[in-house]
Amino acid sequence: MKFKIFAPATIGNVASGFDVLGLAVDQLGDLFHIEKEDRYLIQVSGRDADAVPLDPEQNTVTIAARSFFKRLGVKEQPFRVHLERSLPLAGGMGSSAASSVAGALAAARLSGALDQRDIILKAALDAEGVVAGRHLDNIAPCYYGGLTLVQDTESLAVYHLPVQADIWVTLATPPIKIRTKDARQVLPADLPSAVWTKQMAACTTLALALSRGDHEQIAFGLTDLFAEPARGQLIPHFFQAQKQALSAGGYGFSISGSGPTCFALSPSKQKAEAIQRAVAEVFGPATSVLVTRVRHQGAEVFDV
Repeated sequence: MKFKIFAPATIGNVASGFDVLGLAVDQLGDLFHIEKEDRYLIQVSGRDADAVPLDPEQNTVTIAARSFFKRLGVKEQPFRVHLERSLPLAGGMGSSAASSVAGALAAARLSGALDQRDIILKAALDAEGVVAGRHLDNIAPCYYGGLTLVQDTESLAVYHLPVQADIWVTLATPPIKIRTKDARQVLPADLPSAVWTKQMAACTTLALALSRGDHEQIAFGLTDLFAEPARGQLIPHFFQAQKQALSAGGYGFSISGSGPTCFALSPSKQKAEAIQRAVAEVFGPATSVLVTRVRHQGAEVFDV
């Protein structure tokens, strides 16, 4: 049996929705070629391939797959996976979530159990927890597509929200690495209640604005008073790039997940491309910058 899985890039947090909101983006993701075998075999090519572990005990694809088989209560069906990487490792674009979702989906496809949504998400969460912590803000949009809201991680209370706002996304990945675990260490231990009130208002506003197509409120929703002030210090020239992105017409400019990838949302391709030029000039020529859209479909399984 042979098949392919495409797992899209995702923006975790989407500024104000720390560990709650996630957004899938188009044109970028990892491709997994799966073939049934008598043991697990891992091959990797593409971006940051040399840094990906080939040991099935350490790779999130096979960790998720084995978790799925165990949770479903069936015998393991090992496979060969060739991973074609486009997502940066430790880049803030949901690379580990993409591999976790793909591994769970591969096991589900081999088991004839693609309808087992909860087991797929739990298995992906098990694998994500090994490398980045147990959170769904990248896993959920990778699996569902579009905008997702995580109400509770352990009970898998996830809402898939339609994105009615016609927005463009600009992604900028500076040439540095930031591990999720390291980025969490710089977060403040607590915040004044007045700050948390503003943060909650921004998160709620952003979810409503994107799902209702209310462009006037998107900018307010992209205000992050919690993670961005601390994590922005880890990304050289972040605050200068943010200023330029806003001047170029962006609704907001913030950090995707743990970074260093940054993102801007804007109302038109023209403004998205203006932001692309502006932030590339600030971050430097080694920065990868892409203009894209929201991806409304999640990870896909293709028979070959």
